[in-house]
Amino acid sequence: MYKVLLVDDEILIRERISKKIPWEELGFELAGICENGREAIAYIEREPVSLILTDICMPFVDGLELAKYVYENAKNTKVVIITGYEEFEYAKKALEYHVFSYILKPVTSAELMENLIEIHKILEDERNNQQVRTRYEDSYQLLENQFLLQLAQGKVPEEAIGEKLREFKINFRGDSYCAAIFCPREPVSRMELEHMTEFTRTKYPEYVLAFQGNDGTMITYIKRSRSDDQEINMVRLCQMMVQDISSKLGIEVFCLMGSAVMNLNGLNLSYEKALRMKEYLYLEKESHVYEWDQYKKCRYQPDSGFEKNDREKRLVLAVQSNLKEEIRREVSLIRCECSEKWLSRAKVVIFCQSLILAVMNSLERLNMVDDELFLKGQELLSGLYSCSYIYEMEEKLLDFFDSAADIMNRNRSSYGEERASMALNYISEHYSECNLSLQEVCSKLAISVSYFSSAFKNYTGMTFVEALTKARMEAAKELLKNTTMKTYEIAERCGYSDSNYFSSIFKKTVGNTPREYAKSVTRQKGKDDKEDKV
Repeated sequence: MYKVLLVDDEILIRERISKKIPWEELGFELAGICENGREAIAYIEREPVSLILTDICMPFVDGLELAKYVYENAKNTKVVIITGYEEFEYAKKALEYHVFSYILKPVTSAELMENLIEIHKILEDERNNQQVRTRYEDSYQLLENQFLLQLAQGKVPEEAIGEKLREFKINFRGDSYCAAIFCPREPVSRMELEHMTEFTRTKYPEYVLAFQGNDGTMITYIKRSRSDDQEINMVRLCQMMVQDISSKLGIEVFCLMGSAVMNLNGLNLSYEKALRMKEYLYLEKESHVYEWDQYKKCRYQPDSGFEKNDREKRLVLAVQSNLKEEIRREVSLIRCECSEKWLSRAKVVIFCQSLILAVMNSLERLNMVDDELFLKGQELLSGLYSCSYIYEMEEKLLDFFDSAADIMNRNRSSYGEERASMALNYISEHYSECNLSLQEVCSKLAISVSYFSSAFKNYTGMTFVEALTKARMEAAKELLKNTTMKTYEIAERCGYSDSNYFSSIFKKTVGNTPREYAKSVTRQKGKDDKEDKV
């Protein structure tokens, strides 16, 4: 149905025309009725119509002024003037504004219907022709897009490139070229991608050929000539496009630039290099231009990887000690290192999974993994691959490690006692080692020094050094009491490499030097023996 607007200041004429004409049978819909040209202009600005039937003489805006407005602003709308004026000037103006027909009153229903039938046929022909043109333009654009994509894929023979460019009326000759892929940060609709492509081609016709890829991206070929403005190089062009697409269209994009090539036949090599960088977009957060040379330098560093064991230990200690800031710092450092070294998604996911398992295993050994944390860990292990960007991985890891740290904190008392007890056992077994230290014990127990020191003091009432000294002194007293070993031998047996230092500590702790203590023990033992004989 084609929409019709009836415009006349006489109510009787409006009613007669609206009621006498079988609009639907003729393929029309009487969409609106207006009393003057001003109302009609306001109407078609809100709702376009295919046909306007109007009188000439009306208040405010007459029919000829309305016809002029339609000619200038709505060229696809047909205008039929129905008037009682035969003046030549009126007819001349009507022709000037491309009025479809000029009908004199009084007009019969049959005459008006005859005009409507003719207009309907013309409207149908125009629509069919437009559909044909649209289909042709769509097909032409599709074929051009296919050619440009095949050029990127290396599927166009070198000798056929020039012929294809002429066929599609593409003038794209320069001294150097490169391919660049524009990847929207978030998925966009097909219409948005088409708009972005058309915007880019229109904005930079001298330098850029833009077309749609098969994966929701826009691919561009960029050319440079010696005669071009030297301040606008290929990188600068890509930066300008990223900024324009963001500011004008509201679409945040990453731009991946392949290497420069000297002929159109080499664009497939440039495109291939740009495509290889796409895998690493998950590392980024901001819209930037990324060049192949920059990627190549970072990607092929021989030491690309993690200090896996050290990172696992530090993270496990931070979780066990409920050190939230330390957890955040460690996870942030991991993310930064991934970006700096351009590590593949697979490598990063595997490493993150190892961190999750290390934390879960440490809690499992302490019997602290509840059902909720277990399920959360399992979901995270399988869900890391679905994260679009490394920042999403970071957030999920932090959430999991925070939950694990909270569980540790709730069980801190029993955990601290267990660690302190284990430390005492370790001291009793290793006190004879001269290099035994707080750091060594904490490393063996997989616990941070600060948390261990606090937990150990609460449980034993002593510091680590005090407990170690006590164990060594008790052992020394037993040796002085039951053996004839010399002082330096006892010092070594009890973990002291310097016998003088041992003697000093012994006197400070026991109140006597080792020799005095041995003599007093011998005298006491002699007294005890006499008493036993008596």
